[in-house]
Amino acid sequence: MREAGIQEFFAEGNITPVTIVYEDFILQYEETIRKMLEYFGGDHASVEIPPPPLAQTADVISEEWVQRFRQELQANWDNRGW
Repeated sequence: MREAGIQEFFAEGNITPVTIVYEDFILQYEETIRKMLEYFGGDHASVEIPPPPLAQTADVISEEWVQRFRQELQANWDNRGW
């Protein structure tokens, strides 16, 4: 319902929103920043965009924890989604 309300708000205001998907943003950082600059009318062609100040925090141990959580959570499920 909330999503429908947001879409209705945009439609009533004749607003075309830009959708940014987090996974796409991380994989295509510079391209996404340029797309946003272009959308807002900024200099998207010649501006220098430094790499993101992000560091990967996931490792083998965190993946093991994720898998353990999923197994414990779905222990009694007939259909497992992971």
